[in-house]
Amino acid sequence: METANENSEIYCREELHSIKEEVTSLRNDFSRFLQRANQQHIEGIIGEMRKSFMKPMVDYLCEDASERMHTRMTAECGMREFCEKAFRELFQETAELVGRGKVEAETIKLYRNRLEELKKEAKSPNCSKCFSEATNLFEKQVKLMRSLQIYEDREEDKKIDISGIEPEKLVTEVCEPVANRQRLLMLKALSGESKTFSELSKLTGLRGGNLLFHLQKLLETGMVLQRNERGDYIITRKGYSTLQGLSRIYSEIEKE
Repeated sequence: METANENSEIYCREELHSIKEEVTSLRNDFSRFLQRANQQHIEGIIGEMRKSFMKPMVDYLCEDASERMHTRMTAECGMREFCEKAFRELFQETAELVGRGKVEAETIKLYRNRLEELKKEAKSPNCSKCFSEATNLFEKQVKLMRSLQIYEDREEDKKIDISGIEPEKLVTEVCEPVANRQRLLMLKALSGESKTFSELSKLTGLRGGNLLFHLQKLLETGMVLQRNERGDYIITRKGYSTLQGLSRIYSEIEKE
């Protein structure tokens, strides 16, 4: 009888272990589903915002370019009317690029070449002022495309101007949050799927207040979000972009 009971207990333990594994698997699958659903929801909202926001943005860029060229081009010039029309048409096209979902580097290169071709037709010493203004306007539009994350050129990124970096803001909002092994470990883990407080505790070896302290750093700087008061944690666009930046830096260091 004892052997039968022992066998029964072993069988029950095995069944319980199997059930636990199945529950864990289902929980992980559900967590990944929520992560994807959440991302799709965010992307859907962003898509709708982009649609309603892009037309007035394109209209503004066209009006801004037209007004700036009209007021800042050389007044006393026989070619002014021709050049102003050519610039207006070019900036109408480049402004409409902002309404696209993605702008290729080759497209930007083609418009830069068009500006250069127009410049070759310049006949007057005063033309440099107009072309300088036109180039500034075009780069302003390119900068907007970058900020909207619809245009990226790795070759240009290598030449990026670092004069605009604000050290205090950069240290507070980017460097400090990831300058810790546990926080970086959490951020990396969250890039794959959402995690509960318990899962992050197991991952980092931190408990209670210690884990909360590090999570708070990531929450305050907008790198991580909590679904609700007692929900799991997910990475934000800022958090993911920070990881991508760190990955590029690490790759460059490894090459040396």
